[in-house]
Amino acid sequence: MPFSDIVAVSGLLLTLTTFMFNLAWPRLHEALELDEYKSGELGRKRSRGKVRDVLLACALPMTCAFSALFYVNLPAAVRIMSSSTLDLWDFDVDRTLYVSVVLALLVFALFNLWLALKLVRKWQRLH
Repeated sequence: MPFSDIVAVSGLLLTLTTFMFNLAWPRLHEALELDEYKSGELGRKRSRGKVRDVLLACALPMTCAFSALFYVNLPAAVRIMSSSTLDLWDFDVDRTLYVSVVLALLVFALFNLWLALKLVRKWQRLH
């Protein structure tokens, strides 16, 4: 498979997972904004359930998806960075785009991990 095809597939997977994240964002945001100082056990129980559901249905799967994509693409990105020289005027666009996509995957994986940890902390505080 030519390298440009690998770049295209990686970019497509990044686009797909980013689209999935955009679909999940309203639920994530709603769960993160829940009042953790609600009075009444029933309200706190509902909030715990909502936070748990969002964590298991949105945050953890997205974290796993971005992490897996990053992990799969990391060896090739490291090979590219170790064998390439920095040249501002004459650089390989395919390789540069590939490394950029891998870095974007890392950023999204870390951001989703941070969101998942925030949801876990919120779930613990609702107990």
